Amino acid sequence: MKNGLIAIVDNNELDRFIYKKIILLTCPSYQLIDFSNGIETLDYLKRHADNPSKLPDLILLDLRMPFLNGWQYLEKYCELKHELIKDVRHYVCTSSMDRFDRDFKSSNLHGYFMKPVSPQDILKMVNDTEQYQQEEADNDNFLPL
Repeated sequence: MKNGLIAIVDNNELDRFIYKKIILLTCPSYQLIDFSNGIETLDYLKRHADNPSKLPDLILLDLRMPFLNGWQYLEKYCELKHELIKDVRHYVCTSSMDRFDRDFKSSNLHGYFMKPVSPQDILKMVNDTEQYQQEEADNDNFLPL
């Protein structure tokens, strides 16, 4: 497992605490940052748009948050992502049983997990992100003849 940065976006302090504990146990080489809503997250991404070490590799995103819910955040992220120096993968982690939430499709969404999120779920997100990053690096190194 490589080094990286995981962002947790959830207004529930207990959920953020649980995510941190799971990530520290399953992915100890990763650093963590957390936000209580989508507005804080977007502000952070804008401030660090040109600094790849400050941008998260993946974001665990709750759907039900004040000010800007998860879907609204993803819409705003879509407008912002072209300004970011690297891709950020997004994984919804929610307790919502709403059919709309389960069926919603977004090109900026890379996975959907029900709470409580397990250590295996976290590892799946991290492994998926690392595989994607490796494929991107391989594509960047490929020079056609």
